[in-house]
Amino acid sequence: MKRHFYIGIFLLVCLGVNGQTLEDYWQTAAEQNPMLKASFNQYLSALEKVDQVNVLPDPTVSFGYFISPVETRVGAQRFKVSVSQMFPWRGTLATRESLAVKTAEARFAEFEEARNKLFLNLTETWLQLSELDQEIEVKKENLRILKTYEPIAKTKYESNLTSLADLIRIQIRIEEATTNLEILELQRKPLVADFNTYLNQPVDSPVNLSAGYFETTQSYSLDSALTSNPKLAANSKAIEGAESQIRLAELQRKPNIGVGLDYAFVSERTDMAVTDNGKDILMPMVSLSLPIFGKKNRAVKKEAELYKESLEYKSEGIRNEIKNQWTKTDYLENSAGKELDLYEKEIRNTQSLLNVLTSEYSNNSTNFEELLLIQQQLLQLRIAEIKAQTKQYRAMIQKRYLTGNFTEF
Repeated sequence: MKRHFYIGIFLLVCLGVNGQTLEDYWQTAAEQNPMLKASFNQYLSALEKVDQVNVLPDPTVSFGYFISPVETRVGAQRFKVSVSQMFPWRGTLATRESLAVKTAEARFAEFEEARNKLFLNLTETWLQLSELDQEIEVKKENLRILKTYEPIAKTKYESNLTSLADLIRIQIRIEEATTNLEILELQRKPLVADFNTYLNQPVDSPVNLSAGYFETTQSYSLDSALTSNPKLAANSKAIEGAESQIRLAELQRKPNIGVGLDYAFVSERTDMAVTDNGKDILMPMVSLSLPIFGKKNRAVKKEAELYKESLEYKSEGIRNEIKNQWTKTDYLENSAGKELDLYEKEIRNTQSLLNVLTSEYSNNSTNFEELLLIQQQLLQLRIAEIKAQTKQYRAMIQKRYLTGNFTEF
């Protein structure tokens, strides 16, 4: 039952999807990726530690048999049974439990970071595949257009309206475009393999990109990244755990108190009658540990203090890294937006110019080299537009990763 409860938590924190194609892939990755499962099991392992440290140490039971009975006034002692229990100083158990809880919470935050990193890598690979497929379609269309120029150039050459050079030029461009398409097709295979590796499925499994780019109405801010980033959360929990370690080191300088009970069996005397003849012995016991090794305890406390200080430096470094990544991502997003606006205008104007040149070349009044040049410029602009769009989405998903916002859609 307990295991089913943990699995339910795992699915809840991992999935939260709304049925969109990319988010369905996130769900598959959350369910199947072995590294993510390992991270979640590390959290469960740390969680089990809580029940181990908030209990008293096991009581001690001892038994002793007198080979040579010890004679007393009321009879000979035959055997002795002792029961004892040690009690740590007040607050020790609670501090140990707090340390275990903070450690488990840190492991959970690390799991969230591993999940978000997995989703980020999966999405970036998905974007690369989408960009590649769009580029392939654009170059296929370019090849189709180039092939329409070849019969025009051939007809004009046969009619002595142009030189053989124009026909050769278009044939060279067609061959070049065909080879580029073949190379792009080869680039797809390793990307598909990477994508399927994240999903822990066969590397040649088909990838569905039919849903297109995902859309979001959410906005992300640097402040939210500095408060919600799982790396910072994990380090913050580790700092709290270090504080518990310091308190625990101080408590270890206090003695442990033990209570116990000794019972000795006494046989009756047969040689004379005495008061309380054969009365067994019952003796309460109190013990106290002596933490006299001060150097050891001071070293334990100093170790915890230095560890906490190192974690505080680490938090500062993580915050600086987030700020730096956010600045770069913000620049990429803004520059991609401006590039898209520019490419949209240039594509529209270049397409108009190309239409004019194509018409003029058909009417024998245009330099063929200029026509091919403009066609190549249009191809490069369309590819640049695709890459700018991918860059914009990549910046958005990077911000989503920095804010740790992969569970709200």
